Amino acid sequence: MSQTPIRVVKVGGSLLDLPDLADRIRHWLAAQSAAHHILIAGGGPLADQMRQWHQQRPIREASAHWMCIDLMTVTAHLLHDRMPEIPLIEDDRLLCQRVGDRSCTIFGVGPWMRESESHLPGTRLPATWEVSSDSIAGRLAIVLGATELVLLKSALPPNDKLDHLSNTEYVDPMFSRLAAELPPIRPVNLKKGYPQIPPAS
Repeated sequence: MSQTPIRVVKVGGSLLDLPDLADRIRHWLAAQSAAHHILIAGGGPLADQMRQWHQQRPIREASAHWMCIDLMTVTAHLLHDRMPEIPLIEDDRLLCQRVGDRSCTIFGVGPWMRESESHLPGTRLPATWEVSSDSIAGRLAIVLGATELVLLKSALPPNDKLDHLSNTEYVDPMFSRLAAELPPIRPVNLKKGYPQIPPAS
């Protein structure tokens, strides 16, 4: 694996409606230490709509899971449309070739989730409602040996204790089950001047 630090950055779906989202991310990226930044867009309102449909008439968990994965492809393209200077990659082999550079990539996780994730070492992600883009970003950070996982969201958690992040629904239930494998995690409030919590050790 490359010696260049890898920073996986989950861009929360709740941020996607910010008219100046691209500028906020650019400003935040410019303030970070050198690394290859991998941006993963959350499902946002699209995934929320899927959950509403599930409440009205239950959808099989595996089917809902993969439909939400497909929606993350849509939001990745939306993020790329707002930040066209950052390449959008959907092939994990190409991603591995890029991470040696101190630059940035928007990663569409769909093909990786369907074809590669379940074959990689470590805790695999189940096809259930317990998994959201938080755990997907975490799983990618694990398999890439990332030095840090950043959660860009609309708020900070009540505290920086990893076991409380899932309990307070700040992240999905699966996230805490990845705890032993995850790199340091840094929640960032990108909505209100993004005050930061130091990485949790």
